[in-house]
Amino acid sequence: MIQIYIPVKKHVKKYLIKKYGQNHTISKKSFLGLLLLDLINKDADTSDIDFNGMEKYSLDLPEMYFNTKGYEISRKKLKFLGVCLERLFFEDFYLFVDVELAKGNNNAWQSVKLFLAMNDINENEIKLESMYRNYQRHCKENIKDKKSNTVVYS
Repeated sequence: MIQIYIPVKKHVKKYLIKKYGQNHTISKKSFLGLLLLDLINKDADTSDIDFNGMEKYSLDLPEMYFNTKGYEISRKKLKFLGVCLERLFFEDFYLFVDVELAKGNNNAWQSVKLFLAMNDINENEIKLESMYRNYQRHCKENIKDKKSNTVVYS
């Protein structure tokens, strides 16, 4: 297997480890696999890659894809993939808080705190208050109204 390292923020790396494991093996069956297989090729130069202050999430590339698609990925595409993974983190975060609010058991603050705890993300990596404010901006509505507008299925 060939390993490819994607530069991500520390909290995103923890989220990816929780979601995909310490090393994710690339396949066409996962979002991450499909995206990476589209980005790799045989002739990119990655010798100058140095992402200061970023964590590295490793992806394993099976020999079959290595032989057919290559294994090189440009610096620009690696950065793009890191941004995509951060967006995936926030999309899952918003969905998680929405579901928790719909359940009615937690308020938004508690739901944000639960999401961070489930992904082993601590205050040094990203602030609870920052995540809560991010969720408020995402909602574009009063969170209390969102909680009271839950749909009951019968």
